[in-house]
Amino acid sequence: MRMPSRRRRPLLAAAAVLLALGAVPASASALAVSVTGDTGAPVAINPAAPPSIRTLRPAIAVAPDPGGRYSVTVTDPGGKAAASPVTCQDPTRPTNLQLPFRGNGRYTVTVTVYAVGDAGCTLAAAGSGAFPFTIAGRVVVPPVARYVLRSVGSATRRPLVVPISADPGSQVRDVRFAANAKLAKDGSIRGATLHAPFANGKATFSFPGPGTYTVVARDSADGHRTPWSAPVRIRVVTPFDIATLTYPDTSGPRFRVFGRVRDLATSGVISVALSKGNGVFTPLGRARIDSHGDFGATFTAATAGTYHLRFTYRGNGLVTAGRLIRTFKVGTAIVGT
Repeated sequence: MRMPSRRRRPLLAAAAVLLALGAVPASASALAVSVTGDTGAPVAINPAAPPSIRTLRPAIAVAPDPGGRYSVTVTDPGGKAAASPVTCQDPTRPTNLQLPFRGNGRYTVTVTVYAVGDAGCTLAAAGSGAFPFTIAGRVVVPPVARYVLRSVGSATRRPLVVPISADPGSQVRDVRFAANAKLAKDGSIRGATLHAPFANGKATFSFPGPGTYTVVARDSADGHRTPWSAPVRIRVVTPFDIATLTYPDTSGPRFRVFGRVRDLATSGVISVALSKGNGVFTPLGRARIDSHGDFGATFTAATAGTYHLRFTYRGNGLVTAGRLIRTFKVGTAIVGT
């Protein structure tokens, strides 16, 4: 057998290289896969550094190699199909898939590229690969400073409106709270809870009274939920206030006054002082508040005129300190407010 000459060997090697290159799609690196990011803009999926997103129902976009046909599958964190597969797709047509939420975890987009001219999609070519990304949905409840439930002189409790950072693509945002709460292992609140309606990025809390409330929240979509948020505790207080004052005596000069505080959380004693007109207040002593919120005091008004009663409360963990002044008039042995 005649051996090829040394001159022909470089030519044969070059031809082999050209043939090998011809078997690989010329633009395999043109394949691009992206997923919807938290801002709504697509984020390229780099297999070497998979992105983590909070979007619960992202869109997947595949811009294929224009050479051979391709197929696309997407699996959820449990390894199950997360979307209908795309099979033997025309290389001139991109693929766009809307994924349902199957819980937090790693999702994988697998793209199989076929050799140029393989109309039956039987021979995978270079450029095929897996493109993973992670959905890490979570709700963030911000810290809330001490909240005063209502204004002095008003019995109406004010709702607290709190902006809450939640996940794009969420279909339901569940915000729960309870007083003196204890948490279960999954981060939920044990026992009965109250629900804070969520709309336009804000949760509205209607507290039934003063106390320390624990708040947790989570998102859900397609029947799957994110973990509960880190708990946030809100201290809700009410101002010192008197709901009613009555003067039962019809003759003097010694009179009694009976009062009832607006909130039963007001406990302990109230310091009472009296002045006539613009005079200096004279302490009358301390009136103890009973379990019904009632208290009483006595005072002497020897002459007719305008008087002022001052009620001072030092506060406690649920009721703020305060000072209230009530004015009344003494006529002919009659007390009038």
